[in-house]
Amino acid sequence: MRNLPNILLFAAVFMVVILGSHRSLSQEMTIMNQLIPIEHIRFEKDVVYSEVDGHHLTLDIAYPDNLLEPAPAIVDIPGGGWQVVRKSVEDAISYAKYGFIGVSMTHRTSDMAIFPAAVHDCKTVIRWLRANAQKYNINPDKIGVTGFSSGGHLATLLGTSGGDKYLEGTGGYPEYSSRVQAVVDHFGPTDFLRMNDIRLADFIDHFAPDSPESLFLGGPIKEKPELVRLANPITYIDPDDPPILIGHGENDGMVIMSQSELLFDALKKAGVTAEFIRVKNADHMYRPNPKEAVVSPSVEEMNQKTMDWFKKWLGVPKFKPVKQKAPNTDRSYKIYYKITIDLPGKDKNSYCKGTFMIRCGDQVLSRGTIDLTYLSNEEKRTFKKDIEITGIDLTSREMMWNFRGEIFDSKLNEKFEIMRMDGNDFSEDIEGIGFHIKIDETRSTKSEKKVYKK
Repeated sequence: MRNLPNILLFAAVFMVVILGSHRSLSQEMTIMNQLIPIEHIRFEKDVVYSEVDGHHLTLDIAYPDNLLEPAPAIVDIPGGGWQVVRKSVEDAISYAKYGFIGVSMTHRTSDMAIFPAAVHDCKTVIRWLRANAQKYNINPDKIGVTGFSSGGHLATLLGTSGGDKYLEGTGGYPEYSSRVQAVVDHFGPTDFLRMNDIRLADFIDHFAPDSPESLFLGGPIKEKPELVRLANPITYIDPDDPPILIGHGENDGMVIMSQSELLFDALKKAGVTAEFIRVKNADHMYRPNPKEAVVSPSVEEMNQKTMDWFKKWLGVPKFKPVKQKAPNTDRSYKIYYKITIDLPGKDKNSYCKGTFMIRCGDQVLSRGTIDLTYLSNEEKRTFKKDIEITGIDLTSREMMWNFRGEIFDSKLNEKFEIMRMDGNDFSEDIEGIGFHIKIDETRSTKSEKKVYKK
């Protein structure tokens, strides 16, 4: 469910009302359409919010320096099948651009600790934000949470399980509440035992002992019905739950759409404010399915709806209008994207087919397809794409890149679905970026980030 990039490519427009001021209509429209420029956004990376069982759990936080009053906070929980969690300061900044306090967090993965550890960590972040509300100019009564895939599952659990002692954990700041005031769930699972109901293109056997859900619960899910119940956000629904927006692709084969239908029906039955958006022609991550189909609503429209939901239920942040500084967009950067594959079946019958994307914040810098056939020598097992990036200033910015592909190994006679997303601050010394993917005789896979220096 992840290693994929965060989908939030924001395009929201904020109406900012400055009390006690008088402006013309044209002046008001200018303020309504203004984003906060990057030079007015402060951010901190790798802030330790809790130490549990020897693990330092961290978050990235971004906050505007021109707020007129404490602002709502939005916590983004990365997806990744509870197995891989990669926070991004750029994701936090994406919220701060609109006046919110943006947070991108990590939690313990399933190889570190099984359920409910990840939920405990997410709730600790909410309490940590309230404990540090004055420091970061946060409105402690207005905290929202969002996520996609496994992150959507955790976000929804935070929304429905407010006050539940089993899921609260002991990560710190017990004097503060972990309740949230708004939730946006992008295609998160709910009832693990119903995830095999429909088998579409991306199907994996969720009952298998090595499925993401089984690893999350510490064993085959069919053998752990009580834990499945406790991990289901529907279990905790009551009329006091916060408003929840749900988005799900109709053709999602990894987390089937009926998972969100079950959630939505339960929320409505309990009288909880909820909205469900069925995204047409969309697979997992809102990828087009069929491949050339038009996704509707589009990713950009879904991001707009996400921001509208938080504005509606958390309030519109109020900040001082600032003069926009023209970005340095005249520069160009030359880098290359590289994928190398090492596998047992080094012959003409092995192949790799996939896609890649590079982005910075809410701007996609490059994307394309990868089609490596006949992986019989090193040259044929390497994908390299020379890229020239223009129209954006990468100074002190974080670049994110990802790979998603299917690798078939002829010797093992098996297909491997590989997903990877990573990033780091841009440096003038970077020459190329990409991954090295290795499959060994035992069918285990390893994907390493590669940053090539000049």
